[in-house]
Amino acid sequence: MSPRPSRSAADLARLVASQTVYYGAVSVDLTLTSLAGLRLAPTPLLATLPLTLITGFGLLASVAAGLLTARYGYRAVMAMGGGCAVVGGLLSMMAVYTDAFWLLCLATSLLGAYRSTGGYIRYLAADLAPDGRKERSLSIVMYGGLIAAFLGPFAALAASRAFAVEFIGSYALVALLGLVAVPLALTVSREPRAAAPAGANAGGGDDAAGPATFREGRGNPNFVAALVLLPLSGALMTLVMAIGPLANAHAHHSAELGAALIQWHLVGMFAPALISGELMRRIGPWHTALTGIGITLLGGVAGASGDGATAMMTAMICAGVGWNFTYLAGTAFLVRSYATGRGSRLQAVVEGATGAASVVASLLSATAFDTLGWRMSSVLVLAVAGPLLVWQRRYGRRNATAADALDLSVAGARPAAENA
Repeated sequence: MSPRPSRSAADLARLVASQTVYYGAVSVDLTLTSLAGLRLAPTPLLATLPLTLITGFGLLASVAAGLLTARYGYRAVMAMGGGCAVVGGLLSMMAVYTDAFWLLCLATSLLGAYRSTGGYIRYLAADLAPDGRKERSLSIVMYGGLIAAFLGPFAALAASRAFAVEFIGSYALVALLGLVAVPLALTVSREPRAAAPAGANAGGGDDAAGPATFREGRGNPNFVAALVLLPLSGALMTLVMAIGPLANAHAHHSAELGAALIQWHLVGMFAPALISGELMRRIGPWHTALTGIGITLLGGVAGASGDGATAMMTAMICAGVGWNFTYLAGTAFLVRSYATGRGSRLQAVVEGATGAASVVASLLSATAFDTLGWRMSSVLVLAVAGPLLVWQRRYGRRNATAADALDLSVAGARPAAENA
């Protein structure tokens, strides 16, 4: 029994590293892909197409990743995602070198496939965690995002200047990070497997140990809470993050402030992981979600108050911090809606819904800002987050007891040891 704690710690460390690599690659996309598209596109109207393809193809691939996880396991899917990053990074280098816009679009689609696998890192961490430590493992994995938030944008800019042709070095960095992601995934020592239940369980009495179905999930208040919280919180965060740089330029603030807005927004997204896991253990996911939505509302109020540097910085940070709490609570709800090793289909549904909401928010962000401006866009955040807060409070009051009774995360399954 003595090797088990050290093996669990080693697996968690690999998953934190995987998350760091993942967000490091994503930060390159956020920082430079639109600029590369502007340089290569035949018309400025198509400049954001490569970035849109990352998001759009990532949406489709996120559902496929969940279904493939049910068949091949987390490690194989994460490794395949790393392979897509390697190929996508190399093709992006070739596209930039040859001024081939269509090739950049193909390459960014592959990068979207890698991006779709990032959400499953946290699910694997939760499934491998001992009973009572799933929420803590979820927050620890998010440390990887904090590391990438500090290092990623600077690494992307430094790499872009490493070669005579701009952006080649940045996409070489993406390929290198994808190459690192493959062995990190394959050397995780275990794959979670569902144990065959001895009899009927609290979720409806299935005797099979296959993936839980949507029909099973929709009767569980934990799953419903996750399906509402994760897409809406992701859409709100994406909307604010996309509008922030546009509003900064429109208000004639410096480019340095624009970069700081994104960086501190990213820090806000991940720095709370240092405390949010412990906080959720103490107050539970219902109150953690309410805290996150409340912080998002504060950011909306700050944004609606004006477009000064302080107001914008406060809005961007609150959007990131609010997302962290809500994202962690939503993930905890999802993990509780299935027995260990049975969550791949439910994960695919939620990841697909979250991706779709983020795509819509991203596509509408420019129109919303052009039509409404910064302050009224912040009012739009209030118009979504306010009803979400009311819903979460009322739904929790009605269903918290039933949700606790239907917590399947400790029911009838344990991670099965497997050699890498």
